[in-house]
Amino acid sequence: MPLTLTWKGPIGRPIEGGALRPDTLAGTADEIARLRIPAGNASVDLGELFILQGDGRDGHLIFEGDLRPIRGLAAGMASGRVEVRGDVGPRLGVGMSGGSIEVGGSAGAWAGAEMTGGSIRIRGDAGDFLGSALPGSRLGMRDGMILVDGRAGDDVGLAMRRGLIAVGGMLGEGAGRGMVAGSIFGFQGAGRGLGAGMKRGTIALFCEDGPELLPTFEPSGAYRPPFLTIYLRRIAERGFPVPEAAFAAPIRRYNGDRIERGQGEVLLASLGG
Repeated sequence: MPLTLTWKGPIGRPIEGGALRPDTLAGTADEIARLRIPAGNASVDLGELFILQGDGRDGHLIFEGDLRPIRGLAAGMASGRVEVRGDVGPRLGVGMSGGSIEVGGSAGAWAGAEMTGGSIRIRGDAGDFLGSALPGSRLGMRDGMILVDGRAGDDVGLAMRRGLIAVGGMLGEGAGRGMVAGSIFGFQGAGRGLGAGMKRGTIALFCEDGPELLPTFEPSGAYRPPFLTIYLRRIAERGFPVPEAAFAAPIRRYNGDRIERGQGEVLLASLGG
């Protein structure tokens, strides 16, 4: 039986949730209730924050409730499975290297920042800096997969090095900014500054009306890379809502950003009638 942690409610202080991951909660409910975690400038027992039931030794954790006051839930996670039945605060899964996280609601900023493996599924919306580099760092997401059914904020995949991010709703401004490698898929368009300063990598948009690209991107014909269909099938198999038209839509290819030697690519797949 997985360990279920039901949120009792806010205590007026932000909670640092880096310890709330399968490897540190691998015990009985009574043992875990005595674990202390940072809360503001002090610390609290987990039993003061959650009603605990079950056993964490199988590596499966279920969090229930509005967890927006919790920062960095499952940060550094390397294995196991985390389910969040509600919303969650910023820095979800920062630096994770393995395992899976699924959020039934929305997630705050910096979800999946600098992750190096594993997968994150967010059924609602994601905040700014999804899969991005943290402030002062040159390394964004380096591997793994992030799937967001809803919208995502600004600077998705900032300084991304590897991995896949797919967003079912609108991408905010600056998606793929400073991107070095990896893939970003969007299915409802994107804001300004798409791919600004990208060095390599792929940004693919599947929507009725593509965004106006920066003048430092130049058209390079019609081209459908073989990996595109493979990736679309891969995320569809995970239940992500890929439009059927995306598998055969005509694609226009643009190379850029030319201020960074233009080795990246933006693929615009028109799903219009």
